[in-house]
Amino acid sequence: MKQYPIIINVRDRVSHLTLLVAWLEAHGQENIWLCDNASTYPPLVEYLKASPHHVRYNDINLGHRAPWLSGLVFELGHNTPFIVTDPDVVPSEDCPSDVFDVFERALNTHRNIDKVGFSLRIDDLPSHYAHADAVVKWETQWWRNERFPGFYFSPIDTTFAMYRPGEGHLNHRSLRTAPPYSARHLPWYENSSLHDEEREYYLAHADSLVVNWDAKVLPANLRAQLIQMRNRISASNAR
Repeated sequence: MKQYPIIINVRDRVSHLTLLVAWLEAHGQENIWLCDNASTYPPLVEYLKASPHHVRYNDINLGHRAPWLSGLVFELGHNTPFIVTDPDVVPSEDCPSDVFDVFERALNTHRNIDKVGFSLRIDDLPSHYAHADAVVKWETQWWRNERFPGFYFSPIDTTFAMYRPGEGHLNHRSLRTAPPYSARHLPWYENSSLHDEEREYYLAHADSLVVNWDAKVLPANLRAQLIQMRNRISASNAR
C-alpha cells in the first residue's frame, strides 16, 4: 500500500476524528499527522496524548490554513502528493479501496488541476439537520458540473483532497470524484435540535472567523451567495 502524508486539521472535536482515523488505518495509511489548533476539549486532549500518530501542536488556533501556517505542508508535501482534510469528512462505506490511486492518477492526467477530492453526499441528509435544505441547494450546483468522465468541477477548500507536491494550490483548480468515490460531511447528519455536549463546546470555543455549516447560523458569505442565487431564480421565473 503506497503511503501518503495525511494532515488532519483538528480543533475541539473528537468523535468525527476517530471515525476518519479508523477509516485511514483500515485502508493501510500510516503517515497520519494531526494538526491541533490549541484544542482544550478534554476528550480530544486525551485522544491526542494517546494517539500513535504524529501530532503537531499549535499554540494558537490557526484556523483552516493551519496545515500550511504550521509548516506541515512544506515539510511533508514538498516532493510528494499529500492529503489535507478536515476531521469530519469520512468516506462512504462503499468507497473502493483504490481511491488514493484514483486521486493521484487524476493529478497526473490533468496537469492544470491542483487537488482532487471526494464528492460530498447530499442524497441522504436527514431532515433533523437544520440546514439540510440549504446544503442541498448550495452543493447541487457542483453535482451538475461534470468536467471529465467520473469527475466534477468543484472548488475544494479543506475537505478531504489529495494535492500535487509543493505549495500555492488554488481552490478553483480542483476536481471531485463521482460516486462511489464519495464521502459524508458528518456535521450535516447531526440532529440540530438535540443537546450535543461536544458540538456545543466546539461552538462556544470557536473563533468567530472560523465557522462553517455546523454553526448556529450559516456563514455570512454563504448566506449572501444563497440569497443571490435565490434572487436570480426568482427574477428568471418572473420573466
